Amino acid sequence: MTDTAAPSTPSPSAPPVPAWRKAAFIICGLIFIALGVGAIFAPLTATLAASLSFGALMLTSGVIGLVMLVADWRAKAFIWRLIWSIVAIVGGLCLLLHPWSGAFALTLILGVALMAQGLVAFGHALAHRTSKTCPWGRMAVAGVIGAILGALLIWMLPHAGMIVPGVFLAFNLISYGFSLIAVAPDLRRTS
Repeated sequence: MTDTAAPSTPSPSAPPVPAWRKAAFIICGLIFIALGVGAIFAPLTATLAASLSFGALMLTSGVIGLVMLVADWRAKAFIWRLIWSIVAIVGGLCLLLHPWSGAFALTLILGVALMAQGLVAFGHALAHRTSKTCPWGRMAVAGVIGAILGALLIWMLPHAGMIVPGVFLAFNLISYGFSLIAVAPDLRRTS
């Protein structure tokens, strides 16, 4: 059998990424890791920051949504988008004005979501227990653990509401920092 395809020409390799660009990723990653470690040691401050940040994000989202609706008032689902914008603005303002109550509410929502997700995963596992290819046992264990964690969060309120968002923020910052550092050696210049 002969090869009828034309010989491929070697593609030019991308020029190396400047050292300052890799260093910037590494430095940003280290800053995020340092912020995450700081958040672990000061979870109340991190909780306050998380609550205020989420409030600002909601408020901004609602205002932008409202401005977009004013600009395009004939948009589909106008009423639903208007309701979402108003809810986001009111929710954002409430979080900004009462960040500790907001942290409590966020933790309660997280606990309920973990419980619901765990129960759904457990039910899904039981529904697939006759399947030979589905690891239903591990799914069931993961579902039970998720439901227990959610129940513990709710049971530990109001104290958990003051610490859990800060701890979650800490781990998020640390993992994001490590991902930036991991990406730095593989950067390629895009043309």
